[in-house]
Amino acid sequence: MERSRVPLPEQSYLARIGEVAYTVSSMEWTILGDLHRLADRLPDDLVLNRLEPMMTSGIAGAVRNAAKAANEGPIKDYLTEVYSALYVAAEIRSDVLRARPATHPDEGQRLNRSETRNSRTTGRRLWIDDEWFDSAILGLNEKLSAVSRVRPPFVHIAEEK
Repeated sequence: MERSRVPLPEQSYLARIGEVAYTVSSMEWTILGDLHRLADRLPDDLVLNRLEPMMTSGIAGAVRNAAKAANEGPIKDYLTEVYSALYVAAEIRSDVLRARPATHPDEGQRLNRSETRNSRTTGRRLWIDDEWFDSAILGLNEKLSAVSRVRPPFVHIAEEK
């Protein structure tokens, strides 16, 4: 197995980074995986081959546009929760992937990120540390629960007829 030449922090920290990345990807797949079964209730441009190449925030934007155009009801509610969740997920993923290695005063090697607003740094920095991970995972879990509460149920073909 090929390993990075970069000195890495402990495995438990790397596992938390992986947990965030995997959770965000799973959240993306919730909507992408639902497209085929909801196709008859979604706009024609909300399709897998258009959305799959997009980044998380791009998918969120396309779903937001579809939600705004949707009629009141379960599909609009679902799309609204999905885009809200994806925007949160995109910010969390961005925090991790745009951070840089640094030495945390209490936790050893950790990622450190410059806060940005409107493509400019604010002068504030944040640590991707244990506290940040706990907060991020809590936020992702809350969004996953909100999406699950309004996710249209799977309907068997026999039930549709």
